[in-house]
Amino acid sequence: MNRTRIDPLADAFAALGHDGIAAFDETEPEYATLEYLYDEFGSEAHVKLLGICAATQDYQLNGDAQEFWQELERTASEFDALDSTQAVRDVLGDFMEADVNARLNQQKRERLINMFHNEFDEWFVANHTAVQPVTVWERLADALDTRMEAKTVVLAMKIYDIAHLIRHGEYLEFPYDIPIPCDLQVERVSRTSGLTTSAETDEVLDAWAELMQAVSDRLDEHVSLLRIDSIVWQAGQVIGRHEPDREAARAALVSHFETVGLDSDPARRLAEALTVTM
Repeated sequence: MNRTRIDPLADAFAALGHDGIAAFDETEPEYATLEYLYDEFGSEAHVKLLGICAATQDYQLNGDAQEFWQELERTASEFDALDSTQAVRDVLGDFMEADVNARLNQQKRERLINMFHNEFDEWFVANHTAVQPVTVWERLADALDTRMEAKTVVLAMKIYDIAHLIRHGEYLEFPYDIPIPCDLQVERVSRTSGLTTSAETDEVLDAWAELMQAVSDRLDEHVSLLRIDSIVWQAGQVIGRHEPDREAARAALVSHFETVGLDSDPARRLAEALTVTM
């Protein structure tokens, strides 16, 4: 990693403050879908379960994340109730027919089958309110026979976290070392911000973990990488639409950040910090 970039980036993130950082969760693609599911169906356990299970399929999409979550909402809207694990399975079964899930479709179906065979859904509904979030994280990784740090497993925990926020107005208490979900957008911003010199996953994860600690130190509170991910992921999408034109990317980033609710000065500072090496 390029440690000379830690301080400038940490300063730019910390300048947003707690509320400015958290505001980006409300503009994540899944946020509106989860709100709709709560409004339509009400059952907290089954909405959270559907969000978690869907997130494990959010990779190698035939489209973007916005399409993915909008399609989940559309699919769920065709059901009268979401009040059992079988209903969740049925929604997911129909959802897997969508074009956005066409790539690696059989592999994704097998992941869902394994999750259900290992009874993650039944366990979650019965136990999630009585156990720590890390236990849900561990159980999901076991059900998928993968590492807790795997991108889609961490993403599923982010969805769980946001679903909890929508219903209760507060985040879950995950361990401080929960990693950033390392996807294309995170890798892109790692590069354009100058934070890393390699796309190697371990380097990217270590770099963002170090940056998270620096931001937390500046704000004198723990700032989860799940929160930082929302900023980075959205910035990565914007940058990807304008690369390699740095000035166009910066202007688009400032516009997006102001839409989220940032004032112009911190928006501009963050946009510049994230595009230093474009």
